[in-house]
Amino acid sequence: MNRILTGLLSLVFLVQVSFGADAAKTELTPIQSGRIAAVVGEVLQLHHFRQTPLNDQISANFLTNYLNSLDYNHMIFLQSDVDDFMAKYETRLDDATKNGDARPATLIYGRYLERLSERNILVQKLLKQNFDFSTDDNFLLSRNKEPWPKDDAEAAKLWRQRIKYELLQGHLAKEKPEETVGVISRRYNRLEKTMAELESEDILQMYLTSLAHAYDPHSDYMSPSEAQNFDIQHISLSLIGIGAQLVWEDGYTKIKELIPGGPAAISKQLRPGDKIVAVAQADGAPVDVVEMRLNKVVDMIRGKKGTEVKLTIIPAKTPDSKKVISLIRNEIQFKQSFARAKVFEMSDEQGNVQKLGVITLPQFYDNCAAHVEALIQRLKKEKIEALILDLRHNGGGILDEAVQLTGLFVKKGPVVQVKEPNRKPHVLEDRSNEVAWDGPLIVAVGKLSASASEIVAAALQDYNRALIVGDQTTHGKGSVQQVLSLDTITDLRKSVPNPGKLKITVSKFYRINGSTTQKQGVTPDVILPSLYDYLDIGEASLENCLPADQTTPATYTKLDMVKPYVPELQKASKERISHSKDFAYLMEDIEQIKKRQEEKSVSLN
Repeated sequence: MNRILTGLLSLVFLVQVSFGADAAKTELTPIQSGRIAAVVGEVLQLHHFRQTPLNDQISANFLTNYLNSLDYNHMIFLQSDVDDFMAKYETRLDDATKNGDARPATLIYGRYLERLSERNILVQKLLKQNFDFSTDDNFLLSRNKEPWPKDDAEAAKLWRQRIKYELLQGHLAKEKPEETVGVISRRYNRLEKTMAELESEDILQMYLTSLAHAYDPHSDYMSPSEAQNFDIQHISLSLIGIGAQLVWEDGYTKIKELIPGGPAAISKQLRPGDKIVAVAQADGAPVDVVEMRLNKVVDMIRGKKGTEVKLTIIPAKTPDSKKVISLIRNEIQFKQSFARAKVFEMSDEQGNVQKLGVITLPQFYDNCAAHVEALIQRLKKEKIEALILDLRHNGGGILDEAVQLTGLFVKKGPVVQVKEPNRKPHVLEDRSNEVAWDGPLIVAVGKLSASASEIVAAALQDYNRALIVGDQTTHGKGSVQQVLSLDTITDLRKSVPNPGKLKITVSKFYRINGSTTQKQGVTPDVILPSLYDYLDIGEASLENCLPADQTTPATYTKLDMVKPYVPELQKASKERISHSKDFAYLMEDIEQIKKRQEEKSVSLN
């Protein structure tokens, strides 16, 4: 790839939420599914950055991932089911995959449907019973690290607590009891119906993505229809939707990230971590979407330009409440994702007015470095005295642009090191001695600053060229993914007309000082309190992410523009924070979030 994309994961979710066309489902035969599985397994073991053979250890992780993808909260299967699967497949999925056998996917899925039906029958019985909310009972919200119920009696106890919790949520929201019962009843009927209607390609996508995730969380298999959606994204000049990246987690559709310039971002009513629990069309009745699979929720959110969609959400900041927000679907204007600049006037202690330039760069798009350079020239005409580069919501983009952007502030030299499997890192350099701005520079970062934006912040910090300010760390994504169309493999194309795509992690980034942004991110020189530091949205929170390691430092000349002033700036920042009412309110919010995270279970009293 001539232009390496560092944010490919984001593109997949952007397609699901923002484009209105549905791809036709492909019904794969068992033989076709097996051949796809064999090719995916071979590509992963040969070309993934880990260079790990498809062996018994991968097989065990593969099986665990698949069970969790079906039953994340460990409430559907019984422990006896899991023991049975482990005995049959724990060390054999690797061999089955190599032999072109994907039947374990459908066999495990079939058992899941049986148990899901049993659980739904139980739910419908529980909803007819009376519950006492005056007792000291508790419900563990997240059970994905807990054992599966050992038998039907323990499963019944867990489900009784869960339904009691859901009824209590309705009561706290001041819903009529019969309405709450109806919503919950329809929710689990729909879950059973939705899961039973999965196509063979849907099952294969879950199964082979579970295999890919045994290598790392950013590698995925895209089924034929998902691959078609991916292609639509790349040939479409514009997108219609709300502009949000969604993920499905623990039965909820959650906001992963907002697309700059989209209706959701412009509304300022949504933020990462918010859960969508119902969707309504204009004046239509809201449809409960808890336990509804992501693609179904996406279909409901999609629509024509200018139409209204109403989302009922549980805010990440206040998880005990609900609110309804209205959004008008619109064409997502990519020009609003372009770099933009503002001038702020501030007075110093002596009353002298100082002009500060702020350039906000939401993503690294084609020619963004040249665009930023032009903005700098305009700001210099405004006679700014200092420049702030805002990368707080920049999730990545084109690597070459990150290198060129860094070169606007430092003379010729290395910017980042890229390492492929079994090879020494190669250094990407800025080759120009010209700089666009040689004055005071601040780079603002946050937990949502990822990949290419981390490269820029890290390089400018290593050069001692810019003061880095922001959350405790940046996101921590220091890896590169490439998308392989499986129809380019001749033998597979002959037997499967549209075998889908494989997104695979192929290399890692390293800082020029030899350390890495992977998992640990970039630590700012001046840290500001942030809610994002207490939400599980960083790379380190992802299962099986690549480790943080080191390599040999590149040769570069450090400047002396920041380090001498850092202690004084840190002291002044802490002083301002301690006297700020806004930061005082923020610290109260942070303490509430920390308290909720410590409470693993919720009271049903």
